[in-house]
Amino acid sequence: MDKEKVGKFYDVVWTEYIPEYPATEEHWGIFYNTEEFEGKNILDAGCGTGIFSIIFANHGAGKVTGIDISEGSLGTARSMKEKFHLTNAEFEQQDMLNLPFADQSFDIVWAWGTVHHTTDPYRAISQLIRVLKPGGSLLLAVYTRTKLTFVHEIIRKILVHTPKRSWTFLSKVMAVFLSPVVFFFKKREKSRKGEKLEELILDWYFVPIRHYYTPEEIRDFLEKQGFEIEKFLPASGRFNSTSNFIFKARKPASRQ
Repeated sequence: MDKEKVGKFYDVVWTEYIPEYPATEEHWGIFYNTEEFEGKNILDAGCGTGIFSIIFANHGAGKVTGIDISEGSLGTARSMKEKFHLTNAEFEQQDMLNLPFADQSFDIVWAWGTVHHTTDPYRAISQLIRVLKPGGSLLLAVYTRTKLTFVHEIIRKILVHTPKRSWTFLSKVMAVFLSPVVFFFKKREKSRKGEKLEELILDWYFVPIRHYYTPEEIRDFLEKQGFEIEKFLPASGRFNSTSNFIFKARKPASRQ
């Protein structure tokens, strides 16, 4: 199954590459402050290494639940939990398309770069909305569709068929050749620092499922659900074609 391929992919990525805590914490601070989540119940949907779960837990969240389909990623997350001696974070292997949680279970849902790796991103977002409490906030980071998306997809569809044992090596070779391009032609600094170029290349070109959207498409979907957009970051990467756009949106407090 496609989702199992994604899980196996991140078994490779998130056991070898762990984002730097200080740089990730600084980026996380763009979207949340302690007053918003202190004592609250938080879902980190597609938690990967668990880095964002750990940051929320370290800053006073009541309880953080990190979910992922990759058992390798969850092993990394549990190791980080032990490293920080946390009791308010837990990690579970779950499918974002079929969340086992009751309606309105979480005050905050954080989904950083994850819904676009599911087989049905809109269903994933709908599930996240379902488990979010009225008045709660949703953070979505989603790959941007641009005029160059088809080029990225041609490369990705070739590389995903290479032997899995070669992925890390190939990403390192590609990083050597692409680093001058990034250095001389980048449009902006990357918002979330602390990630190696080879790690980003793995995520760009070797992941089995990758969907792209325009900000307008996701904004329209959220607003039709009654959400109010509180923060919008149009591009998080050095180039538009390799960026996430990010929405922080508030669920309506009650339905009329």
